[in-house]
Amino acid sequence: MDFEGREYYLSPVSVEIDFDEYLKKADKEKFSGSSIRMIDKATGKIIPCQFSPNSPKELKGTLSWIHPSHAHRSIEITVGKNRTHGYDFPRGVEIWDRGDYQLEVFVNGMHVTNYVYNEAYERPFLYPVIGPDGLNVVRHIPNFGDHPHHKGINIALGDVSGKRGEPGINFWALGEIGNPRHGRLIHQRFTRIEEGPVFGKIEEENIWKQNDEMERTSHDKSRWRIKAKGKVLMKETRTIIIWNVSPMRLIDIHTVMEPVVDEVVIAADVEHKEMAKENGPLVIRVADSMREIAGGMIVNSEGGRRERECWGRQARWVDYYGPVVPGGPINGIAAMDHPSNIRHPTGWHVRAYGLFAANPFYDKKPEWPDQGPVFLSKARGDKLDMRYRIYIHRGDEKEGRVEEKWWEWVKPPRITIQ
Repeated sequence: MDFEGREYYLSPVSVEIDFDEYLKKADKEKFSGSSIRMIDKATGKIIPCQFSPNSPKELKGTLSWIHPSHAHRSIEITVGKNRTHGYDFPRGVEIWDRGDYQLEVFVNGMHVTNYVYNEAYERPFLYPVIGPDGLNVVRHIPNFGDHPHHKGINIALGDVSGKRGEPGINFWALGEIGNPRHGRLIHQRFTRIEEGPVFGKIEEENIWKQNDEMERTSHDKSRWRIKAKGKVLMKETRTIIIWNVSPMRLIDIHTVMEPVVDEVVIAADVEHKEMAKENGPLVIRVADSMREIAGGMIVNSEGGRRERECWGRQARWVDYYGPVVPGGPINGIAAMDHPSNIRHPTGWHVRAYGLFAANPFYDKKPEWPDQGPVFLSKARGDKLDMRYRIYIHRGDEKEGRVEEKWWEWVKPPRITIQ
């Protein structure tokens, strides 16, 4: 492993590997991902690993582990039974289906988050999100204060149109029953749920559907009739990975949106309402006590501090930190924008009252860059492919090594398999 002179501590590493190239025929027939062991050649210690085959029973796939540090440069991979007799592997990441449209996620036996996909809400979201000191770092739900649609960590957009020149559908706000100007993200199915010592993975399919227009025949909403069915504008594949880096938290979100109608236009703002394109796609609402107006701090990768220097500015990452409870420990939530994302580094809709969103569409001057709408053509096979990493840490951005963590994500060590 070549770290190119950079420091590297407790970060995920993944490599594509085809065990068919390295195993004897007899070993191939008995192969199991659970029989793979990684041993640090310098210390002889075992490093827990997790193999994800490209398809069931396939020998080709991705091998992942949490690498201890840049001082560990050579690792031996062994395959076979009883190679590590007596070694107590960590429980890792476990995902439990509660049966009430929530997946509960545990890391080494500790509750970290729930993935809520109940259609009673306007979109799926992660809540609560438990930080390194055992406290929830996002705003509590239910909340009857400002912006009740700011829930945990989620994906949303304020302006999605199915045709050029037509007003967009609002997939950001709570929405109103029977109002076709609003829409909902609706979970369809989970395509994969994976657990293991290194990470837990949730893969799902969602649709972005316009609300049905209702004929309001009575004060009793149960008697309203559908006047016009809402359109499905986009389908989405979403992958969430929760890494085992306790006590810190590391959550990767990968969303791929593609049009179902001929063309989707995001953030065109044909009505010149400004606020519609101000919103999304990555949305976080920090705990009330962490807000800047409550004594917290906003910083970004370019040296900006507080809302006045971070709102609208382009940055590779933004870190929002403060006391998780009044007088309690300082935790930070760092949201990171991947270089492969459209218009990287993105602008940030991050506010002193606790909203925290990456936005590559808004272009209000003088703070925001030249961004503007995005056009997705079904005929061209266009997709909006976005990757974000959420890093929850102790202390401020220096103590949490946020800058270093961004580099560890986007420029992992070079790996040679011999």
